[in-house]
Amino acid sequence: MDFRLLGALEVDGLVGALRRQERALLAILLLRANESVAVSELVDLLWPDGPPADARGSVQVYLSRLRKALPGLTIVGGAAGYVLQVDPELVDVGRFRRLVVAARELQDPVLRGEGLRVALAAWRGEPLADLMPESTRERLRAGLLEEHAAAVEDRVEADLQAGLHERVVDELAELVRTHPQRERLTVGWMTALYRAGRKAEALQAYADLAERLAEEFGLDPAPALRRLHLAILRDDPALQLTAAQRAEGSVPRELPVDISLLVGRDELLADAVRELTREGRERAAVYCLWGGAGVGKSAAGTRIGHLVAGTFPDGQLFARLQDVGGEALPARTLLGRMLRSLGLKPTQVPSTVAEREQAFRDLTADRAVLVVLDDALDPVTVRSLLPAGPRCAAIVTSRKPLPDLTEAVHQQVTPLDSETSRALLNRLIGRTLREQPTLDTVADACVGLPLALRIVGSRLALSGDGGLQSIAGALADDEQRLDSMVAGDLAVRTSLGRTLSLVDPQARQLLERLSLVGVTEFSSWVAAPLLDCDEATGDATFERLVDLGLVELVTAQQYKMHALVRSYAAEQLAAGGDADGPRLRYVHAVHRLTALAEKHLNHGLTLVEHLLVPDQPVLPDIEAAVVAAPIEWFDGSWPLVGAAARAALASGQVELAAVVGLHLNPYFVARDLREPRIELLQPICDELRQTGPLELYARTQRALHAANDLTGEALASEGEEMLELATRAGAVDLQVSALITIGLGARLVGDVDRDLASCTKALSLLDQAGGMTGLRATVLRNLAVIYSETEEHTTAERYAIEAISLAAPGSMAEAMNGVILGEIQLELGKLDEARQVLSRSAEIFEAGSADAYLAMTRCLLARIAAQRGERKVARWLLDQAAERYREHPAHGLGLHVKLAEIVLALEIGDREAAGKIRHELTEEATAQGEVQVLKFLARVFGEAPPPR
Repeated sequence: MDFRLLGALEVDGLVGALRRQERALLAILLLRANESVAVSELVDLLWPDGPPADARGSVQVYLSRLRKALPGLTIVGGAAGYVLQVDPELVDVGRFRRLVVAARELQDPVLRGEGLRVALAAWRGEPLADLMPESTRERLRAGLLEEHAAAVEDRVEADLQAGLHERVVDELAELVRTHPQRERLTVGWMTALYRAGRKAEALQAYADLAERLAEEFGLDPAPALRRLHLAILRDDPALQLTAAQRAEGSVPRELPVDISLLVGRDELLADAVRELTREGRERAAVYCLWGGAGVGKSAAGTRIGHLVAGTFPDGQLFARLQDVGGEALPARTLLGRMLRSLGLKPTQVPSTVAEREQAFRDLTADRAVLVVLDDALDPVTVRSLLPAGPRCAAIVTSRKPLPDLTEAVHQQVTPLDSETSRALLNRLIGRTLREQPTLDTVADACVGLPLALRIVGSRLALSGDGGLQSIAGALADDEQRLDSMVAGDLAVRTSLGRTLSLVDPQARQLLERLSLVGVTEFSSWVAAPLLDCDEATGDATFERLVDLGLVELVTAQQYKMHALVRSYAAEQLAAGGDADGPRLRYVHAVHRLTALAEKHLNHGLTLVEHLLVPDQPVLPDIEAAVVAAPIEWFDGSWPLVGAAARAALASGQVELAAVVGLHLNPYFVARDLREPRIELLQPICDELRQTGPLELYARTQRALHAANDLTGEALASEGEEMLELATRAGAVDLQVSALITIGLGARLVGDVDRDLASCTKALSLLDQAGGMTGLRATVLRNLAVIYSETEEHTTAERYAIEAISLAAPGSMAEAMNGVILGEIQLELGKLDEARQVLSRSAEIFEAGSADAYLAMTRCLLARIAAQRGERKVARWLLDQAAERYREHPAHGLGLHVKLAEIVLALEIGDREAAGKIRHELTEEATAQGEVQVLKFLARVFGEAPPPR
């Protein structure tokens, strides 16, 4: 558990669950970690304006809540006081103090300054901000603020001793303005100005400070300041750097300024430090960091360099291996710069690459030098720049792996996880925004890329809540997303462009065309139709994109491309103008695979039975997998299939979109995915209504009927409209489907005669046309339901048995028909027969992962178990069904769950519980016009049924 006090209180994201006084108490105990704090002192700090009547009791309550909310917390003590026992390294205050002490012990002023910088980076803002009253906060943090100020002053002095006056002069101006009473800061500022050749400004700084002190505090400058002022006036040689300091400054210290916030890389940093500082090496250590655009490789490499700099007293060299345009810099040029940094005069630098390599090896053979090589493109250039001596080390960053560097330790830098991304964005903004859920959404849209998070963070730090909605909207828009990812000289588009420049033409083409897929995750087979190549070539091309971090490998042959890369790929594809051909090949491939999966799903539905499966393209590997496991393929691919149908619709290929959607529909039915079903098919249906063809429109409309929760009257009306369309189209199967819909609507409003007439007419049409056994089974199933509802259960049972005989073995249709038969046999009191047929249906539903239908079947089995006195079995079955209902509420399943609950409650004699459920269910059934439900309730409670 990590505790952070140097800014807003943070405890691994868990503080939000605590109340204000509990957070304040935790902060007080952490500030005095491992010390006993008297209860009286706690009361005084928590209630500075006067404690409540039972303040001690309140403290005990707060402590109890802290222990419960933070199970890893150890607080001991009693009436006299309490001690929070914690490793100081787990508290940022403790880490800060340790780092300050360690830095002050360093003799080298450069290393001392860097060490103090690392310590000061622990400060995220105002300690204990917004945590407690100002008076209490001042009492608690006064010592901390003094420690911080002293560390800043020590760091400034170290920088001046190292000859870094140019680097700190502007910073000191701001520090002096903020803290005019800090004498050491003013001394440092005037010294830095003088050494930078700005004597007049140093004298004016003294004059301004003297005037301000007199006006605001009635004070004169301190004696040390007055002496410095006189020394500057007479150009005292003592103000200049000593010879020793100038010699120290000749050691190359080229590391870029360390980034202030680097999160989520603790394990990486620890591993790198361990490898680079390991003793007893026979050759220079090389640590190679690689990862995609914007993932933070350079920041990690720089931080590692600063962490290990003390191990390399002979200097730290830094070289960026690409120019601003992303072009590779020649090894000869880079070697020349590094040789001059190591002390060679320009006239001493050899002319050829080979001679420069040898000179670099000679100069580093007996030294302890660290070399940081940023944005490497190839191992050949890197190897030319590696130091020779065993006391040396190199840190290499690259956008792609460099396996040819066999001497290196290779570590991939991956995107941050969601929790870390959100925490980093909040810290970058530096203040609390009101709309935290929106801010979390924005953080997630940055897909774990520190570059993107820093861009967004810098913008929100300026705009606050006022700019949050605008940024969130832009990140949600494919066309605006990359435009919003720009802040100063930082731009995600630029970073992605440099990475894309490293790929071969085929891999670049695949990346661009992947934007046509329309989903974040996809299988490797998509490459074959997009590139018009075989599956093996497509797989190999994917691997090259993975190496550059443009695409991420999720599982075997399953890849992910985040939204920022997808937006960039779409821009590049639009600029190239070659999209129609690849899109059509890809959608046809999706069509074929979806049709194959639907064909082998064994669902027994008939909406697309007549539609042909396209012959091309042929993808033997994925097709074999689809045929072998269609439900698993659908589980992983239905978003991709839906996106392909939408892509076809957007490009004007309405019929193709409709056919793909209809092939996907049986899977939606099996999984009870109503919302995705409506979202996909409704726009297609609307377009077909305008453009036709009529039959395809009717089929799509039929698929939507079952998805929409329509009232009985509305469903019957939709059925009449569809019957007219089907008759005009001459499609007998659609006419039968329309009659089934009309009958179902009539049944929901209790119009049994109309329901029976619709089914009878449907059977007549089927007799005339012949075949279509699947539809015949559906009509027979409906007849079974009709006769069951008129309590002619023997006739109903006969129709249900015949419907099962017509269904394909193991199909969804067999299982659905079995549910009807089981329910009828339950009414007939044939509990053993009902259990057998329902168990068979449950097996089929479970094998096909039809969870909603499985839950309904378990409700019926629970009723059987309850009636047989098997209460534990009934309870287990009902709990399983209820869990599914809680996860995916659906009216039909809810009815089954409640009916089964009533039966179980009555069987155990709990009529009160049964009555409560009955009251709730009666209101629902009355509102929906569900007469059969009301009949059932009357029957189980031993009452007369309601009139028809």
